[in-house]
Amino acid sequence: MTDPRSLAAGNAAWLTDSRVYNLIWLGRWLERAEAITRAINSAARQTAASSTGPMGLRDALVPVAHMAGMRVEQKETLAADILLHDTTASALHCLTNARMNATQVAPVELIRAIAAAILDLQETDASSLETPEQLLAITEGISNHLAQINSTIEDQWFSRESLTEEEVFHRFVQQ
Repeated sequence: MTDPRSLAAGNAAWLTDSRVYNLIWLGRWLERAEAITRAINSAARQTAASSTGPMGLRDALVPVAHMAGMRVEQKETLAADILLHDTTASALHCLTNARMNATQVAPVELIRAIAAAILDLQETDASSLETPEQLLAITEGISNHLAQINSTIEDQWFSRESLTEEEVFHRFVQQ
């Protein structure tokens, strides 16, 4: 029988192909959510600085929608579609898929951090996404959640603690 382990993650832990798959997609979904959030934030900042109002915001969001792979049919609901409603490309969809992958491979703290971002987006009223200021508030909140998610990943998987001299020596000897 063939050993299903494909890659060593540590002394006693192995990553199977399915775990690697889930880790890769977890990262990709989080990157997509961050890219969408940053693009919307940038469009809202640009619109707020130029004082063009809701119509200018809608026009500024068209390239963001195209970047996310969305068709632009109604500009009136574009902000809500990009953040919440599109079933394949919205920030909410990306975070939901990230949570699904995280449930397979991640510690509970990471799943909770992603769930908090999802909850904030789900509680967002689509009608409150009409002005640049409203969009800035929402996207900055999502960015804060994403920063917390990244911090949780670093703390849980890459532990920022410095190694003791004994640990450094032990790792050196193992090589």
